[in-house]
Amino acid sequence: MRIAGNLDRQRPEDNLARNNALGLSVPLNPTGVKANDGSQEIASVRFPIRMKVTLPYLILALVIAMAGAYIISQIVFDTIEERFTNQLIETGKIAAEWMVKEEGELLETLRLVAHTDGTETAIKNSDAEALREIAYPILLNASVDALEIVNLNGESVLSLRHRDGGLLEEYDVSRGDLSLQDWEIVNLVQNQEIDNLGDKYADIARAVWGDYLYVSGPVLNQNQELVGVILVGDSLSKIAKEVRETTLSQVTLYDLMGREITTTFIESGSQLNPESIKEIVSRQDEESFTQEFSVANIAYQGIYSPLEVRSGRDVGIIATSLAKTFLVRASNATRLQVFGFVTTAFLFIIAIGMFVADRFTKPLLKVVDASSKVASGNLNVSVAPKGNDEVTALAESFNQMVASLQRSKADLIRAHEDTIQAYDRTIEGWCKALELRDNVTEGHTQRVTELTMQIARQMGISEQELIHVRRGALMHDIGKMGIPDSILKKPGSLDDDEWIEMRKHPVYAYEMLNRISYLAPALAIPYCHHEKWDGSGYPRGIVSEDIPLEARIFAIADVWDALRSDRPYRKALPASTALNYIEENRGTHFDPNVVDAFLIVYEESLAGQTESRSSVSI
Repeated sequence: MRIAGNLDRQRPEDNLARNNALGLSVPLNPTGVKANDGSQEIASVRFPIRMKVTLPYLILALVIAMAGAYIISQIVFDTIEERFTNQLIETGKIAAEWMVKEEGELLETLRLVAHTDGTETAIKNSDAEALREIAYPILLNASVDALEIVNLNGESVLSLRHRDGGLLEEYDVSRGDLSLQDWEIVNLVQNQEIDNLGDKYADIARAVWGDYLYVSGPVLNQNQELVGVILVGDSLSKIAKEVRETTLSQVTLYDLMGREITTTFIESGSQLNPESIKEIVSRQDEESFTQEFSVANIAYQGIYSPLEVRSGRDVGIIATSLAKTFLVRASNATRLQVFGFVTTAFLFIIAIGMFVADRFTKPLLKVVDASSKVASGNLNVSVAPKGNDEVTALAESFNQMVASLQRSKADLIRAHEDTIQAYDRTIEGWCKALELRDNVTEGHTQRVTELTMQIARQMGISEQELIHVRRGALMHDIGKMGIPDSILKKPGSLDDDEWIEMRKHPVYAYEMLNRISYLAPALAIPYCHHEKWDGSGYPRGIVSEDIPLEARIFAIADVWDALRSDRPYRKALPASTALNYIEENRGTHFDPNVVDAFLIVYEESLAGQTESRSSVSI
């Protein structure tokens, strides 16, 4: 539907005049007061909400700033050496905890590979490709560097090792390595030894392909028999880098002989003397071992602790080092002070904020509640304005808006009803014109529409849906507008080609109506009323409940009216003959449930039980 006039060229005064004609509210001017048209003015704002909210928080901010200045001064006057030592000890603890976390993640990856369906069979069959397809996604997801799968002979069935400097998904694949059979953690699993933590073991391996932390575990069959050993590992250089990124310290790993394995220092090659290693290992539960040294003319202090794996076994030494010029963070005691103060201040601010907010949000909540009622269609609401701020102005504006909506609602309803009625009359006009063109028995469309509505009601279709059912029934043959007169008005029988064209009319109906949003919900009958329950209908040959219910209902009404009406080639059939035809085609042409509903409507019509149904002769 087109709207007369050029909206882009409408003037503001034109819009204002149109709004007044429809009963819409007059907009507020910039001061918040309604234009002077003789109506009641909205009170001006004397104490804005912004000031009500801002003032308490401004005071709180000043209090927090003064307290924060005090705490910062305490941090500055803390002993630098004490804070440095505390920071160094904390980095050592984090490093030790990181190794425990790393071992746990490797164990989880090992369990995933070992318990995945197909692992046991692939090891038995030495099927490296099958093992790669199982293990590769797991390794990639867990970002694990290496996987070794060993058979009972100690031979590698599959080795997956992340390529140095390669992308995340780049792994080198090999098999047949015999060097793993001499590893202690492989032999422990092969001998099925169990310690206090179970049948899994961990160790540092210094192999040809690099230095790794490996975790080993068994692969068992359904009878709990050992079929192989799985080792999952991460590069020690990668672990050292991750610890450095977490602690912001330099990290070095040594073996138990004091030889450096890997370090994050630029310069490498440091060693620990045997006496230091002995002291680190023997006194690990009593005190931390520290020592000072320099690298590249920078003074460092390091803290050393044993690198423990499962069962508390020491397999190396881990050292974390901080430069003596390192910008240390606050001590734990200071952190607790800051945390306690911030928490208290936060709770205090929340309490004050809730108190202040409650004072001015209650009127807003009333407006919100009233707005919800209006949104749900209830226009018989209003808000009692109290006070002299923006909320009061909002309440008064809301009341005026509701009053305007009440005035315009009736006009909109009437306009909508007139539009719907005009649309329906247009549809009826189309159908009448089609009847005249198709030479169909006069009144056919109205009769099948009324009968379809009666059956649909019997089957429990809602009144809202019945609106679309009625429109669909009225337009059931609208697609015949696309059929040439030479075929549509042919007095004799149609040949095969003409039948092919005639059977396109449901498709033409779909193409005509599917883009009209108003009529799209009514398309089921025009498009599908020639479909049959057994799938032998057209245009799509769909079956049973794939056919829309409205179309299944209409199919019976259409056939019934055709049988009971005079045609050029025959007289109307008796009701008994037509009923027999309907029954004979139950389950082939017609939905059995719809047939049952039709029979009920037919019997009620005969008995004259309801005026609405007896008004149509079926």
